[in-house]
Amino acid sequence: MLPDVSKCLFLTFTVNPELFDSPKSAFVAARGKLRKVFYQLRKGVVWDGKFYQINAPYCVKVEFHQNGWAHFHVVFLSRNYVPGELITHLWNLGRTDVRRINDAKFHYLLKYVTKGGGLPDWVLGFDRLRVWQATKGFYRAVPVADEPAEEGSEKRPYRKRQGCSLGERLERWSRTAVLKTGEEFRQIICYAPFAELFAELIFSVATDRRYLGNGQILINDTQDILPWILPNPLAAQ
Repeated sequence: MLPDVSKCLFLTFTVNPELFDSPKSAFVAARGKLRKVFYQLRKGVVWDGKFYQINAPYCVKVEFHQNGWAHFHVVFLSRNYVPGELITHLWNLGRTDVRRINDAKFHYLLKYVTKGGGLPDWVLGFDRLRVWQATKGFYRAVPVADEPAEEGSEKRPYRKRQGCSLGERLERWSRTAVLKTGEEFRQIICYAPFAELFAELIFSVATDRRYLGNGQILINDTQDILPWILPNPLAAQ
């Protein structure tokens, strides 16, 4: 469940390109500096003779300008006051902005969280990138502490993720589709990006009145989609 963020702290951190030789080096340095800023705010900071402390759950959204440079939006579930000059001083890597957020602005931040496009090329070599992340307690549905396992229950075996870059995973996701049969869903891997295959069929599908909207197609015979699917899904990994 999403929290009520009305009038909560909304911070934006931008990076001064003159301090770094590339967007990638700036991004790596900025992530580390953000963690330090959050740590200082949790401990509390004396500024201009007054004590300020922000010790509340928060979320971070990473966005990229068209030139590849990153900036960060942060929402703290706190309505405390903190001076903008203090945040700029702690950040010290560029401009900052401190204001209050409302639910409409928050939903706008969420809008493109799962969108795969719009990433600069240098990001695609990363093993992992969290465009959105939230700390424990940010979502109301998340318990404060992990519930203990029932006595006698066995832990699920940990499956190690196969190493691949973010670019490789995005390419694989572009060839992923969901097949619904009755109430069951199955993920399939296509031999080409789904958008390309969909574009080839959209005219005939629309003519047959089998287009359901939102990228969904009514399939009367599963044999129709066999040419779409890789014979060995592992080949796409």
